[in-house]
Amino acid sequence: MLFHKKQKEQDQDPCKDYQVLCGIEEEFLIIDENGTLVDAADELMVRAAEILERNSKWLETLMLKIRGLDAEPSPSQIEYVTLPLPPSELPEAIESGRKILIDAASHVGYKILAQSLHPIQSDPHPMCGTHINVSVQKKGGIMNVEELAAVHDYFWNYLPELIALSANSQVFQGTQTNIASNRISHSTVLRPNGSSQIQIPKTSAALVRQQYYGRMRYTLRLAGENVKRVITNPRGERLVDITPRGPLTNIGDDEDSSLMTNRVEIRIFDVQQDHNWLLDIANLCCASALHAICLQKTGKIIPDPFHAENVQRSVYNGLNTRLLRDRNKEESIQESVQRWIKETATYQEALDVKVRNLPRERSDLDQGELDVEFKTKPIEDLRQQGKRYAVVQLNQSRTITDHRGRRYAISRGTQVQGTITVDYQLTYREKDGIVTNFDEIKITNSLDVQGIRIPLTTKDRILVALSRSEFLSRRLFGGFGF
Repeated sequence: MLFHKKQKEQDQDPCKDYQVLCGIEEEFLIIDENGTLVDAADELMVRAAEILERNSKWLETLMLKIRGLDAEPSPSQIEYVTLPLPPSELPEAIESGRKILIDAASHVGYKILAQSLHPIQSDPHPMCGTHINVSVQKKGGIMNVEELAAVHDYFWNYLPELIALSANSQVFQGTQTNIASNRISHSTVLRPNGSSQIQIPKTSAALVRQQYYGRMRYTLRLAGENVKRVITNPRGERLVDITPRGPLTNIGDDEDSSLMTNRVEIRIFDVQQDHNWLLDIANLCCASALHAICLQKTGKIIPDPFHAENVQRSVYNGLNTRLLRDRNKEESIQESVQRWIKETATYQEALDVKVRNLPRERSDLDQGELDVEFKTKPIEDLRQQGKRYAVVQLNQSRTITDHRGRRYAISRGTQVQGTITVDYQLTYREKDGIVTNFDEIKITNSLDVQGIRIPLTTKDRILVALSRSEFLSRRLFGGFGF
C-alpha cells in the first residue's frame, strides 16, 4: 500500500468481525428506434409498475435486491437503485435492475442506452453516471467516525484508478475527443473533494434563526453532545466526486438520517456497457473497504500528495494514464491496479468475490472511428452556437407536406423565416438488450415555420441568424425583427 504508515501490529483478523454492504445506482438514457433521446422516464415508470403488477413472483424477487426506480432531472433519464447488499448478491441485483428497465422500455418501443453522454444530444446535459455506496460495519454495530474516515481516504487515494477503470465517455457533441471521460470533464456537479478530517465541536450554545409558521424565529441549540464528525469540505456538499455520507458528517441532507446509513459514496463512475466490468469495480471497492479498516487499525492512511494531478491525468487519459508517484517517478494504471488487486486478494476471498477482468484492455472501448455525416454542417454550426432564428433564401424549389398531409410548393429564391431544427439518425450496436455503442450518425437540418418543416440544403443561403436573446430584443420593435 503506497499510502499507509504502519504503527502497530493487527491484533486479530477483522474479516471475522465486520460485514460489508454495497449499494449501486445505475443511471441510463432513454432513446427511440432512431437512437435519439426521448422524454419517457415517467412512461417507463408506469410500464414497470404494470409489468410487476402482473408478475407478483418477480416483484417479490426484486424487492429483495432493488429499492426502486428513480427519475432524474432530465425526463430522458432513469435509474434503478439497489438495496445495501452483501457483495455476493450484487450480480443478481445488477441484472435485475437492468432487466426491469429494458423490459419497461421495450413495451413502449424505446431502448436503454448505457452511455454517460448521448453522442450528439448531450451538451453536456443530460449526463448519466453510476454511484457506488460502500459501508463496513462491525457486526451488531455501526460504522464509526474513524472507520468512515479511513474508508473514504482509502478510496480518495485510489480515485485516479477508479476514474481510469470506468472512463468511457470519449464522444462529445459528435466528436471523438482526446478526453477519456467527458462526463467528468464537463460536469458542473462532480467537484473534487478533499481528504477527511475528524472534527470535535466545541461545547457551546448556538442561536439559530429559522422559518417557523411563516415567521422568522430563534431556536437555541446546545452542542453539549460533543459528537465527532468526518469533514471533507467545509460546505458539506454531497454532489462531489467522493464523500462520506450519514449523520456523522457535515452534510445537511444526512443530519437526521440513521447511523446505519453511514457509508462512503463514490459518484465518479461513467456508465458501464458491460455489467461484468461494473461488478469487478464494485467487488474491488468492497474488498478495499475491508482492507481500509485493517490499515486504520494498524496505523494511518496518508493522503496522496499528487492526488489532484493524478485525477486530471485519469480524466483525460483513462487506461493510458501514467500516475505521478514519489520523487517524480511515474507508474502506469495497469501496474497500480494489479498491485491493488493483489493487496486486496485476502479480503476478496473473505467476501467470496473475485475481480476477474481488471485491468485488461476493454473491448467496449474499441468501437472504431465514429462516422458523423453532416448534411448541412454550416447551418448545424449556427444552431449549435445558439443562432436558431433565421431567414433563409431557398436555392432550389421544393415541395413540403404539413401534418395533415397537405402539400405545398415553394419556388426557388423564396425567403423564409423560422427556427433552425435538427434531426438525427443513428446506427448502433446492442448487447443483452442494451444499446452500447454508436457507429454512424447522420445529421440533417430543417427550417420550422409554424409547425411545418422545410428541409435545408448546403446551397440554401442564410441571410440572417439570431440567438434567442437577439431575436427577442428585435421583436420589441415589431414583427420578426429583420
